[in-house]
Amino acid sequence: MRTLTISCMLLLLAGCSTTTSVVLLDPAKPYAPTNSVAILLKPPAQPYIEIAKLESKGLPGEPETEVLEDARERAKQIGAQAIIVYDTASQYQPPVVIEDPWPPQLPWYHDRWYGYRYWFHPSPFAYAPVDRVLPGGQVYVVRSIAIRFSEEKVIE
Repeated sequence: MRTLTISCMLLLLAGCSTTTSVVLLDPAKPYAPTNSVAILLKPPAQPYIEIAKLESKGLPGEPETEVLEDARERAKQIGAQAIIVYDTASQYQPPVVIEDPWPPQLPWYHDRWYGYRYWFHPSPFAYAPVDRVLPGGQVYVVRSIAIRFSEEKVIE
């Protein structure tokens, strides 16, 4: 049962991807989804309205570009025309080792409910704990602001 639980956890973690959290600044003003979103590294010269704050966090070893693409996709869904990236951080996450002290080939692991399913005894080295490793690496966090350009013209 424990091996099944650990296997399910590993599958869930493997299926995960970049997550982007969105906080709408004014939820009373919904916007239609857009087809394209520009990524800006500084505020634009033309007037704009801030509609949401976004925080995207990648997986260990995932490049920063994929984190930015996920932020772009979420911004499309909320109706932004551009996002302004104001903070990018990265932190190293070491690999995580998960020890399973009850490998499935142990006779007493299966004896309780299913009986002994093996006709031979494996070597004594087969009874060692099984280690599973979740990979480590750089984890990028990108904070940005989703904007829409105002319809007003700038008078110079």
